[in-house]
Amino acid sequence: MMKSQVFGRAEELAVLTRALDGAAGMVLIRGEAGIGKSALAGHLTDLAADRGVTVLRGQAHPLHAGLAYAPIVQAVRPHVTAFTDSDGLATLLGNPLDPAMATDTALARTQMFEAVTRLAERLAPAVFFVDDLHWADRGTIELVHYLGRNATGVLALGAYRPGEANPSLDQAAVTARRAGAEVDLGPLADKDVAAIAAALLGEPPHPEFLRDVTRRAKGVPLFVTALVRGGLQTDAAVPTIVRDVVLGRLRRLGEPERRLIEVVAVAGEAATESVLSRVADEPDVVRRLVLDGLLDERPLGRTMTYRVAHPLYAEVAYAEMTIGERRRLHAAVLSAVEQDSPGDVLTLAPHYREAGDLADPARAAAVLAEAGWRALAMRATDEAIRYLNAAMETAGPQQQAELLDGIGRAHMAGGDLDSAADCWERGIAVAYRHELATPLVNLRFRLAMLESERQDSAMADEQLWPKVRAVSLDSPELAIQTFIYTLRHGSLEAARDLSEALKKTTSEDNPAAMRAVSHFAQAIRFVIDKEFAPALHHCEQAVAHARGCADESPFYAQYFQLVLSAFYTLNGDVQLARGCAQDIVRAGSLVELPSLMCFEHYVSSFSHYLAGDLTAALDTVAVGLTVAEASGMPRSIARLRALRAFLLAERGDLRGAAAALADAKAAFRSLDHSLVELSGLANHAIALYTGEPAEPVLSSDSQVYSDPCATVLRLMYTGLAALDHADPDTAIVCATALRGFTSPPRLMIRAADRLDGLRTRDADLLADTARAFDSMGTELLAAHTWLEHAELTRSVADVPRLVEVFDKTGATHWANRARRLARASGIRLRPGPGGGPLTGRETDVVRLLGEGLSNADIAARLFLSGRTVESHLRNSYAKLGLGTRVALARWASENLS
Repeated sequence: MMKSQVFGRAEELAVLTRALDGAAGMVLIRGEAGIGKSALAGHLTDLAADRGVTVLRGQAHPLHAGLAYAPIVQAVRPHVTAFTDSDGLATLLGNPLDPAMATDTALARTQMFEAVTRLAERLAPAVFFVDDLHWADRGTIELVHYLGRNATGVLALGAYRPGEANPSLDQAAVTARRAGAEVDLGPLADKDVAAIAAALLGEPPHPEFLRDVTRRAKGVPLFVTALVRGGLQTDAAVPTIVRDVVLGRLRRLGEPERRLIEVVAVAGEAATESVLSRVADEPDVVRRLVLDGLLDERPLGRTMTYRVAHPLYAEVAYAEMTIGERRRLHAAVLSAVEQDSPGDVLTLAPHYREAGDLADPARAAAVLAEAGWRALAMRATDEAIRYLNAAMETAGPQQQAELLDGIGRAHMAGGDLDSAADCWERGIAVAYRHELATPLVNLRFRLAMLESERQDSAMADEQLWPKVRAVSLDSPELAIQTFIYTLRHGSLEAARDLSEALKKTTSEDNPAAMRAVSHFAQAIRFVIDKEFAPALHHCEQAVAHARGCADESPFYAQYFQLVLSAFYTLNGDVQLARGCAQDIVRAGSLVELPSLMCFEHYVSSFSHYLAGDLTAALDTVAVGLTVAEASGMPRSIARLRALRAFLLAERGDLRGAAAALADAKAAFRSLDHSLVELSGLANHAIALYTGEPAEPVLSSDSQVYSDPCATVLRLMYTGLAALDHADPDTAIVCATALRGFTSPPRLMIRAADRLDGLRTRDADLLADTARAFDSMGTELLAAHTWLEHAELTRSVADVPRLVEVFDKTGATHWANRARRLARASGIRLRPGPGGGPLTGRETDVVRLLGEGLSNADIAARLFLSGRTVESHLRNSYAKLGLGTRVALARWASENLS
């Protein structure tokens, strides 16, 4: 096989050859149009093929800007003879007209990424090359990036043009640059231009001719090639060098050749042998253009595909046609594709979009809509909006209402809630005008739900309730949204009634998504009825059914798995719960309700805390808060701020905890059940550690099913704070509530046992509880309980280990308690990590206060002013939650001596 020839790129080629030798990672070739990116990459892939390396080749195209993963499909399809739904490639290569392609999830996308990686690895050693990445959709770029990071034996190679507004491509480029794996092509030196000209002419060029070529080409290989092959015309007008060179070359072609270039430029990836034979049956012309280097010919399975040799030729040829000429050619191409591959929406959609009124309107609406649903499935929201809007132009009223629903969902997934609301309002108008009852109800519900979440007002909630009751439960998507809203704001009876209404849809003759929703509803009903074992069973069934329809209905699998994580936590399977939550965090979530944005971070943070990793818990909350605050959704912000308040209290930063709790309440004033529980949990944790009385919590039985983990911890901390204030009756009430289930889950039982053991001073019960917490993997709760046992029994042999646990997790209050017990028992410990939440200078001031020095003595010792000492003491009182100088001196003697 004759390899393509490159000039002046020895250094760059050496970098690429080393990458090929390593057969892993990602290399990007960067350069302006015509600089030789494709030629250099082609030389490398030819070299790879000579070595027996598999080459998977995809080409991005401007017509595919609205279609997700088109270059990946082109690269992968020749190497796949068959696939199944289970191998992860069905979403990528399956029939886009299948209803299962209508929606997708980031989890399904990750599975598809992994499937492509596995395919490439089976073909290894391999090069996976995508040309013109600047035209590729975000998903294609992210998949190339993913292959570079994860594939073994596979070199991910991409070429792109800089200057395009493409964050995903920018991120991949930064990664490659940091790894020294970006090849940046600049203009060629004059001697290299001369070498190209000599190679093309077969002899050294005339010096004057070479000077003119060098001046006009400016070191760009494409322009050198075009000028030399076309013959230099120095008197031509030059609006741009590209247009001048390309048009000069095209205009010297015969009419059949020029016509065929236009057909291939319009056809794009549809330019197969069969399509060209139907649109322009000129095999001899094709052959001449291939031999002249104006068309590239590549095999694709049993057929051949063609493309204009350089994208700039295609761009200029396309731009020079009139709109009418383009439309006629797009119509001819789509007619040819319909005869060969009527189900290939990936290929058909761009041509239906551009053919205008020359395409059958009903078929255009169907194809464009399917392309839009496919893009939405891949979370390519911009493409989804573009194609669904195009489908609107020829759709009938019923389809228009559905399309506006989808466009609104795409806007919402992209974070543009105002545009989402506008689309749904337009959809409501269409449905009302044409008396479309079901779309009208559904769109009104969706809009009201959005307004309820955005406005944070009782009025919005009240306006939503009638729409909730009007929604048909036949749609699993609307059924689950109705159920979530009822969990959030409704009564026990409302949730139970809704569960009962959905009970009949658990049978096998219902769609998988509907069965999943129904099982979830039954799980919640059993929680309401305080029967945990069947609740856990139904939640597991909900996840199983939802996974079975993840391509069709992705949201359910993710949401139900997060709820299942909470159920596993209650059952004492903390590591399993942690794994469930982290899986969803890694995959990301498809946002069907804006306020569920970051719910995965919330659940994961809880699991980190229970596993004894306060740092990871706070870090996860911080990530979630960044996303939530960017979204502007008050419920998400409030939920995470309240959880942060609790975690800060556990770390000993009581001033920060109080501020975070106040911020949470300010963020969302009309608290729902979950936020009531979280606020109560943070409030009682702060009260426990400051010794101040807690604010009363407006609790009800409804809250038990709304947020089980928050409820269990809130009840436990309420009981602990009550015992600290000599209020055993409240502790009894909390323990009784924790034991309220039939066969209560293990975490609830042991939380109640902890309260009862402390209240009755039953050391054996506390020891049993601590061992049970240890077996669950709740390291921090176990250490709490072992310390309480040691304080009760004065069995202090384990205290040094407990101090290490508390120091490792950053649980300052508990570390201080353990050190006090150690000192009182004569146990010498290694110094702690410092003054906890105090700064270094505050620690110095408080340490001297603990030694009995006055403010004036402290100021003299530390060379500070008296006012500065007073300021440090005020800050220390606030941070430690202490109110008197005596208490601060005691704290210093216990923690800083």
